[in-house]
Amino acid sequence: MNRHPESFLQEIIFYFRYEAKDEFAALFRWLRYYILLWIMIAVALALAISYLNFGPNKKAILGYAQVGSSYRVLAEHYQEFFQENGLQLQLSEVSHIGESADQLQRDSAPLNASFVLAGTTLNAAGEKKYASLGSVKYAPGWLFFRGPEIQGSSPFNALAGRRVSIGPPGSFANRSYRELMVAAGIDAPSTGVYELQDSAGVEALLNGEVDAVWIIDSFSSENIKRLVSSPDLNLYSWNFAEAFIERIPYLSKINLPAGYFDIGRSRPAKDVTLLSTAVTLLVESDLSPALQWGFLLAARDYQTHNYDDLSAGTVFPKYIDKSVPLSAVAEQYFNDGVPSIFHYFPLYFASLLERTWIWILAAFFVAYPLFERLSKFREFHSRWTMLRSFQRLRTYEEQLVEAESIEQINATIAEINMFEQEVLDHWVDEENIKDYYLLRAAFGRVRETIAGLKKKHEQAAEIAADAMAYRSHSEKTSI
Repeated sequence: MNRHPESFLQEIIFYFRYEAKDEFAALFRWLRYYILLWIMIAVALALAISYLNFGPNKKAILGYAQVGSSYRVLAEHYQEFFQENGLQLQLSEVSHIGESADQLQRDSAPLNASFVLAGTTLNAAGEKKYASLGSVKYAPGWLFFRGPEIQGSSPFNALAGRRVSIGPPGSFANRSYRELMVAAGIDAPSTGVYELQDSAGVEALLNGEVDAVWIIDSFSSENIKRLVSSPDLNLYSWNFAEAFIERIPYLSKINLPAGYFDIGRSRPAKDVTLLSTAVTLLVESDLSPALQWGFLLAARDYQTHNYDDLSAGTVFPKYIDKSVPLSAVAEQYFNDGVPSIFHYFPLYFASLLERTWIWILAAFFVAYPLFERLSKFREFHSRWTMLRSFQRLRTYEEQLVEAESIEQINATIAEINMFEQEVLDHWVDEENIKDYYLLRAAFGRVRETIAGLKKKHEQAAEIAADAMAYRSHSEKTSI
């Protein structure tokens, strides 16, 4: 039935003027009554928040690789994906992804996510913990050079004494080039090696300042595209790739078909075999699950929009480099896929629900029976309190009957008044409302008893006073 707006407004005013105060007072008494229960619930919630990593953190910091690299393009795509899904991804400038991995391992560094190439040496002792979200793409190694085609099992004899840029110190390209030389049985050169940034090495090769450049990056890299577009450069094919992979297990082989770059110009003129490695995404072990889901879904989204035909049909992300254990979130992704709840809610909220729904359900099945038991206990306690109150009131009544003076009666009345106030302040279950008002009525009966006793004592006092006055008068008359 529709109510008139004025009537409804009057009800609201009446509620806040007369009823709200009493209800808040009752709520406060109820909270105070169950204070130990609330403390237990607060502790349980704190433990759950700590265990489930609820935190409000929606921001991650990822190493921002050098200009012209595909890693930079990948990071920027992730950043856009995060922004579209209500998360934040800050990109931090690094000279190469090896530096990003080094920073991730240091407690003092701000990074909490980094690209790492398979086979990268990671420190474990005394450093913060990290976990893998799987590999997100392949990164082939490209050895471009000037001059005639290089034949043989390795390129190192032909490049001996020539100027070769192999990447900055500490980079994966720099280390892998030296490992390949050792695997080929050649000592690391002391001269002729330039440790330039990839973009600087590409520029130097195009300008004739170096004779060769070694880069590990995907074909989508601007650096690789610049080298491919130069007709004066050749690309080395690792004809003994399987032998090198046997000695350096983190490497794999990629076949580049003839004409892959340009069919019309037959570039390359024949099939080329490249050595490759997987690019893995590492994060801090305690990174918010929502952010981890953000990275995994961003990696999947990137491949959906940027298919790499050199990946041999591999669907990324994929757990390829197993040198670092997967995070719990990544294990769930690879074992069970993306939970369906992510299709209906924003990413952060879906991640929160996905981690807590079983706890909420369990809490309901545990809390509801517990609430029922507490309600019965509450009813029992209320009934028991009413019974004790009746017994206590009877004791006061007995004290009144046995009182020998008005002073004793007044003392007992003071106790009864305090007791009545306690009863008024005490919370009473709905099932015991009847007992409550019976107790209030009993207080009325006791006060009737008090009135009768006081009148009786007053009459006795008057009789005693009259008797004393008569005795005093008689004594004076006899004298």
